[in-house]
Amino acid sequence: MRGQITLIGAGPGEPELLTVKAVRKLQEADAVFYDRLINQDLLNYCSNECEMIDVGKKPKQHKVPQSEIENLIIEKAKEGKRVVRLKSGDPYVFGRGGEEGRKIKENDLEFEVIPGITSAIGGLAYAGIPITHRDFASSFHVITGHLKTEDNQLDWENLAKTEGTLVFLMGMSELETITSQLMKHKKSVETPVAIVRWATRKEQKTVTGTLETICDIAEKAKMTSPSLIVMGDVVTQREHLNFYENRPLFGKRVMIPYTEKKGMTHHLIDAGASVLELPKLTKKITKKTLKLKNTQKIVFLDAESVTHFIEEIKSNKQDIRHFQLVDFVTIGHHTELALNNLGILPSETYATVSDYDLTQKELNNVLFIGEKSYVDQLKEQNDRIHSWTPYETYSKKIENAALEEVDYLYLPSSKAAYYFIKDLTDEQLERLKTKKIMVMGEVTKKVFTTKNIPVIQSEKPSFESVLTKMIEEDM
Repeated sequence: MRGQITLIGAGPGEPELLTVKAVRKLQEADAVFYDRLINQDLLNYCSNECEMIDVGKKPKQHKVPQSEIENLIIEKAKEGKRVVRLKSGDPYVFGRGGEEGRKIKENDLEFEVIPGITSAIGGLAYAGIPITHRDFASSFHVITGHLKTEDNQLDWENLAKTEGTLVFLMGMSELETITSQLMKHKKSVETPVAIVRWATRKEQKTVTGTLETICDIAEKAKMTSPSLIVMGDVVTQREHLNFYENRPLFGKRVMIPYTEKKGMTHHLIDAGASVLELPKLTKKITKKTLKLKNTQKIVFLDAESVTHFIEEIKSNKQDIRHFQLVDFVTIGHHTELALNNLGILPSETYATVSDYDLTQKELNNVLFIGEKSYVDQLKEQNDRIHSWTPYETYSKKIENAALEEVDYLYLPSSKAAYYFIKDLTDEQLERLKTKKIMVMGEVTKKVFTTKNIPVIQSEKPSFESVLTKMIEEDM
């Protein structure tokens, strides 16, 4: 079976600017070849089995030659794999997507292109600069800033005369040449100019000036690649349209470990924050048969434990009616709902496991079902607990660099907090003490305070309250 290759435009950087189809293709991919400038958070869409290959190129220092990248992609596809080539911006806007597409076609392989938002449009929008405007520009021109040789120069005379907006991509190393050539060919020295660095990301930085002053301004502001250079009267609209850099959490990085739902993530992004999610992953770990002899009560610690329990009794060809004399107990609202969806009402339900009396004497006939490390934590409180642990939870390894750049951490539950902490090294635990950790409840707070790690608790157990507290902390 021959594989398929998909050229995907990753957009300018903000993960939510990726298209819906691109997300699906990343989720389905067997191998992903990605560039230096793509937002690494996008790789979280890939499965654990996906092979991720960094072919990023740094200016004047190509990591992997273009011809070799093409050969590697084709080789993987010939193995029958679903291959994604993930490129910043749009594959066909100075992205060499056309070259890669032709090479793939020459090898008689299937391929498709998923367009991305080019930074020439999306990046400027996030800086408050419309690329066209009825009063200022009815056209625009996107130009590569890579000026290869003396014989491969731009038509400066026509560019200087051109009306509309000029956008130079990959042009920071040639900024002085670009501005001097345009002025030499009689473009007004008063032409408004802006430079946008790391557009749509938390590191976004924008400076403005004129054709005559922008070089000095950029040097003083230490503007470097990757940056957009835009020229034209549309730049003057930035003071009216700059929405992104004025958001209350702009420039802040928030990590949310063991995420299951997007509620808080969306609140944070809308407030301007950059969010790093570490999705909760699970795997089956037990081969033991579920033994229920003499069991009078089953305590389900989470919704997943209900699912695993039902799967187990089905595989053993047991009837749920065999448990009519067994009391079912649920911990947490979602666990209760999982049981209710099966047409079963729990005899008891508790908001958190701390509300359940683990010190009671009659635990011999009680079976606790849940995630392995969480059950192990309960056994530290009472080693007489009987349990069945059908799965364990984990997350992708947290790199020191990722933790270093985080300003805030938000832990949605005590279980998320526990799972997060158990995977950290001693060095990382110490580093946590320098971060602002946001929690909703006392139980989650206790997970950290028992390790002498300070936290900030919201006034109410809601996303809005956490967000308000975070903004207050940042003022």
